Amino acid sequence: MLVFALCLLQAAQAPKPQAAGEVERARVERLLEQGNAAEAANAYSAALQSGLRHSSVFKGRGRAHFRLEHYNEAIADFDEALRLRLNDAEVLRDRGIAKAKIGRYQDAIEDLDRAILLKSEDWEAYLERASALGNAGLFTRGLIDLDKVLRAQPDNVRALSLRGAAYFMTGEHRKAIEDYSAALQKQPGDVRLLLARGAAYAQVGEHRKAFEDRDAAVKADLTLAEAYIARGGSYHQLGEHPKGLEDRGTAIRLNPKLASAWAARGNAYYLLERFNEAWSDLLEAVWLDPADTASRDLIGKARERMDVASAAPAPAPPPPASPPVSAPPQEQVAAKPVQAQLSPKEVEAHHR
Repeated sequence: MLVFALCLLQAAQAPKPQAAGEVERARVERLLEQGNAAEAANAYSAALQSGLRHSSVFKGRGRAHFRLEHYNEAIADFDEALRLRLNDAEVLRDRGIAKAKIGRYQDAIEDLDRAILLKSEDWEAYLERASALGNAGLFTRGLIDLDKVLRAQPDNVRALSLRGAAYFMTGEHRKAIEDYSAALQKQPGDVRLLLARGAAYAQVGEHRKAFEDRDAAVKADLTLAEAYIARGGSYHQLGEHPKGLEDRGTAIRLNPKLASAWAARGNAYYLLERFNEAWSDLLEAVWLDPADTASRDLIGKARERMDVASAAPAPAPPPPASPPVSAPPQEQVAAKPVQAQLSPKEVEAHHR
């Protein structure tokens, strides 16, 4: 039984120190349940400083650190807990989840493999392993875990959502739609599920249904930039280009630092042959996300088209009527000479 430092110091005064320790343990666990992770972490640290180096104390503090999104600290605590109690399936599972949070997917999978060997019906561990497998690109193996969970828990929304994502990534978009639809029956109006199903509908060419899901997502959360980006894509697919550009502009206003919003509008401008505007938006996307190679490649194409347009001779005027009518001078769009390849300095110069 876990006995905290405060209870140990007061043991001489407390008629039932063991019961007092249980009360303190329950109090700290309630702190975690209520979202007071920082206070819980401090209480566990006080117990450790008093010399109470028990595996459950490290486990508890690791969970508190996890709630605070201090994933490296959580992993360190779970390491200590496992040194004191080698085959704790829950700690292995929790450490695996924390490792996945910082992108250590293969390490996470190994911890979750061990947790499942020790506790074969820990469905949360199966879900977390399937998620890590998906992030590692091992979708087929993840589908095996998700099928197993759904046989035991057919209404598990997270399992349906994860399996829908795995089907989507393996090109089985109709099956993805089925799983997302089943999940939406349990959680109607869930924005992420609506966007996911909308993406699957778009992949099979059902653009009206894709629009309906994305429109519902926007109406459910008017502040979510990603929903406007997606609905803008549907507007473009349906030929309503002004509305598509408006949605992507709204996404940029909601989250000016979201690279995908600039990239989406830049792509739309490019397809509409508005190359100057495409070039500007795509530069902003690359500035915000230097790893966006697709936008970087499209910048070069947009600039080439800008050069072609600026170098093309002006069309010959029609024969003048009699008497001749003078027309206003044609506005010329000047584009500076450019190279096809964009340098980081050019991106920085544009951003300034």
